[in-house]
Amino acid sequence: MQKFLVVLLTLTVCITAHGQNFPQVDTRNYVSDSAIVLPRHPWRAVGEVIATNLVVGSFNRYIMNQDFAKINFKTIKRNFQIGPVWDTDMFSTNLVAHPYHGSLYFNAARSNGMNFWESVPFTLGGSFMWEFFMENEPPSTNDLIATTFGGTALGEITFRLSDLFLDDRTTGKERIGREILAGVISPVRAVNRIITGDAWKKSRNKGRVYTHVPINFVVSAGPRFLFEREHSDNSATSLHLAVRLDYGNPYGDDFYSPYEWFQLKAGFDFFSKQPLISQVNVIGPLWGKNVWTKGDRAVTVGVFQHFDYYDSQLKTSGGDLVYPYRISQAAALGGGVLYNKSSATDRVDVYAEMYINGIALGASKTDHFFVDERDYNLGSGYSVKAFAGLTYRKHWSFLINTENYHIFTWKGYDYNLDLSTLTKEEYEVLNVQGDAGNARLTVFTTQVIYNSPKRWNISLTNRYFSRRTHYKNPDFDDINTSTSDVMLTFGVRI
Repeated sequence: MQKFLVVLLTLTVCITAHGQNFPQVDTRNYVSDSAIVLPRHPWRAVGEVIATNLVVGSFNRYIMNQDFAKINFKTIKRNFQIGPVWDTDMFSTNLVAHPYHGSLYFNAARSNGMNFWESVPFTLGGSFMWEFFMENEPPSTNDLIATTFGGTALGEITFRLSDLFLDDRTTGKERIGREILAGVISPVRAVNRIITGDAWKKSRNKGRVYTHVPINFVVSAGPRFLFEREHSDNSATSLHLAVRLDYGNPYGDDFYSPYEWFQLKAGFDFFSKQPLISQVNVIGPLWGKNVWTKGDRAVTVGVFQHFDYYDSQLKTSGGDLVYPYRISQAAALGGGVLYNKSSATDRVDVYAEMYINGIALGASKTDHFFVDERDYNLGSGYSVKAFAGLTYRKHWSFLINTENYHIFTWKGYDYNLDLSTLTKEEYEVLNVQGDAGNARLTVFTTQVIYNSPKRWNISLTNRYFSRRTHYKNPDFDDINTSTSDVMLTFGVRI
């Protein structure tokens, strides 16, 4: 089921198409329309959260025949007796699939009239039910955090994106296509539209919750070459699909509400040993304010939620598979400042962004901690991001991005313990985050883009991934490695 959720997330990101920001906002497609207020049905939302877990749990139990889904009253009692532990699931399962699962809970509330803040408890409640009642394994500390916080971020994004495709004025094939697209992006919202009959009712307005939203989206594809700098034979070539979506305008209002503006970037790799989802980046404000405007220049500050995920895999010359870097911040929050200078007459447009975040839950590559499906360390820490770019005559863009993630694994294990002898049940009793220590991943990106007046672009991108890990175990050497990739992509702005 987790693989199904990952594939569905991929389809969701690929299907949600509408324009990109480098750095200007395209407002040509504004349509005058009045927003609607969804009726509040909190108990229906509760029922849909429960139904979501029952449907997914039944799929795991009766279709996939998964052992962990074989539950009864004894397993539920045992889960409450043991309490939450740090689990041993795969990196993609814990840091992508669980946040997506959380977005379904969140959308159950949002599509039943709850606002952003009111929807968060539904996400936490759905995760609590799943962890304690729907699996015969002890509840997971990291899943409760990742599902709630990651699910909130992805949930609000998918709710707003599904809103873009709805148009209750249409009929026939167009209406069917719109409802299907909105349903793929937000399945629970589609269920609610079927329950209420809104999926086929014709109206005088679009039936959207949000109107007048500037959307910029670019999708690009091309070859990607990834290699370890210390071991040049360890390399991979793939077809890389990249998407970037800028929703809303961070400089348009004096104040803005949660996710009134957000950025979404994702990367997918095909025809190689690389993970299908190699990158997901989300930045969304919980609160923001435009603090200074003068002519064509503006500054905005805010409190931002971040969701970041990087994964990699290479095939060595000996045929083994290695992952040179991986990092995630599934629950991160911090302050940020954004600067923009652009107008229709300027030769040079400039933008810059900087964010400093605390990480409640993160994950990083390990060199030693391998238990069941766990091949990474969990922990908390901080991150710093700085983005800058300029565009000359609206056509040539040069971008520089720096991201630094620092994850501390606090709860380790006895140095003398042989992990290879542990069973999954013994690990549950051990209940650790991984190898005690800290890991830092720095991502430095440079990109040159030519933007055609006909809405296509071609770009050359180089990224440098620097990984440094320190282990408290005196028998483990500190790690300092680096990896680079080069991408030449052709993109279309829609």
